[in-house]
Amino acid sequence: MRSPKQRKISLFNLMVMLFIASGIIIFFVNNIIAVNSLVVDNSNIQTEVNKSVTFNNNLQTEIERLSNFDNIKNTAVDKLGLEYSTTQPRKITIEKSEFDNLTE
Repeated sequence: MRSPKQRKISLFNLMVMLFIASGIIIFFVNNIIAVNSLVVDNSNIQTEVNKSVTFNNNLQTEIERLSNFDNIKNTAVDKLGLEYSTTQPRKITIEKSEFDNLTE
């Protein structure tokens, strides 16, 4: 019976395997770093979006408050001195020929 020979691994093959293994490890570590960076960017953008939504909601509330009839009425009366008319509006009728004369 023959004794099994131990197969020798050449130095070149060992170096090639080490380079391939180190390349794979570098690739995976680089992907992990890139994903972590993207997660941080995503979190920052989400924070900005939440701030914008809150600001828009506040602006919408302010629009609704300012467009309230009572607020507009108080502003018109107090600041601009406007009042409700006590006389009824009159209907004005203009003939077509008079209208044509006015537009010329």
